[in-house]
Amino acid sequence: MMRNSRQGQPDRILHPVPDLLLGQAAALWRAHFGGWFWPRRVDAAHGLVAVDAGGRVTGVMGLRDGVGGFGVGRPLWPGWLYRPAPPTADLVIDGLAVIAPRQGTGRALVAAARQAAARTGRPGLRAEVRARNRGALAFYKALGFVPEGCGRYGLPWWGQVHLLRLAVPPAGDDR
Repeated sequence: MMRNSRQGQPDRILHPVPDLLLGQAAALWRAHFGGWFWPRRVDAAHGLVAVDAGGRVTGVMGLRDGVGGFGVGRPLWPGWLYRPAPPTADLVIDGLAVIAPRQGTGRALVAAARQAAARTGRPGLRAEVRARNRGALAFYKALGFVPEGCGRYGLPWWGQVHLLRLAVPPAGDDR
């Protein structure tokens, strides 16, 4: 049984984010994760965007690796205040935001990120989720992510952050 009329009709997922949609994608991502002051720019190559039939952005996912992330530039707070999570060979989900939850958009973005990880030889996807974000924790666990650890990463006021991981089969493996 479908939850709603749109479910099962996923939006188009585009990667990298097309220039024409970069402003909308950045605004959605910034509204959830950055704030008005950061990041000033985003990197299209480190993002995925969901677009509906009318060409509107319905979701965005930032990706982070050893080269960089979706948000470009450093936040205004001092570097010594921020604690990064342990390094990983996985492709890291650098924030996932959707306009309307429970429409299948987040699930489609994660599936596309998993394909991107496989294409680039990454062994998995990692999500770093604040412990108080119960909805995100449940979402990732429902998709098969497993707990890998937790700690006080990011800024001190974020509290505990859970590290969740989803193994990625090698490119060409249809598992």
